[in-house]
Amino acid sequence: MYEEEVVHNEDQDTAEDNRKVGWGGVIGLFASYLVIVIVMGLMIGILAVILDRGTDGYYTNLFMQSHYMLILDAIGFVLALLLFKKVRQFLKTAFSFAPLKKVSTYLFLIAAFIINYISQFLVLNVLKWEDGTSQVDTFGLEGVSDHWFNILLLYVAFTVITPIKEEIMFRGLVHKFLDVKYHFWIGLIVSSVIFGALHPGHFLSAAIMGAIFVLLYRVTKSLVVPIILHILWNMYAITGMLAMIDLI
Repeated sequence: MYEEEVVHNEDQDTAEDNRKVGWGGVIGLFASYLVIVIVMGLMIGILAVILDRGTDGYYTNLFMQSHYMLILDAIGFVLALLLFKKVRQFLKTAFSFAPLKKVSTYLFLIAAFIINYISQFLVLNVLKWEDGTSQVDTFGLEGVSDHWFNILLLYVAFTVITPIKEEIMFRGLVHKFLDVKYHFWIGLIVSSVIFGALHPGHFLSAAIMGAIFVLLYRVTKSLVVPIILHILWNMYAITGMLAMIDLI
């Protein structure tokens, strides 16, 4: 009986160790991700130059469009994740579909969407600390082709691929790692500040949004819920931007 308990405790300790990740794993993941994206970008750039002969830079301009870059970025992140098993195991514990069976989860979702909308409205429209229309220029949407496949690809990149990647990266990894290693508020502040910094021209509104996503993750205990909110918000935002330039 004693031997069985020892084995059981050892198995629990092993499982717990497998779910831990250190600074080396986190830094290694992001370094690998950066290298992979740069290498893939160079390869696609060379391919575009080859294909561009006699086309006046058509393929270079095509591949430089924001949604293609977002897809490339997401592929690079996935490839980097495949190199770090412990990081994948660490992230795995953040995913649960159980909260989707609770009514309270949908109330949290609605509340978070409304709070995010109000905060964005105050920052962009009332206080005018940031310019909401500048995102059209930031993402280069003005020159985007209105072909249905291109618009569909743009929607998929902005409203599905990017929200999933960003939630895994910022809430699932950066916030959760700092939360486990140090404190919840350190994870919230650092992940939200980085999230804001990576949204040029919209640091404050993006940082507030990042904090809302963290709090939603906290109360529901599943990364699936902020992913859903992020998808819904991006659908709302990108539809508004495309309508602004008469692409839909």
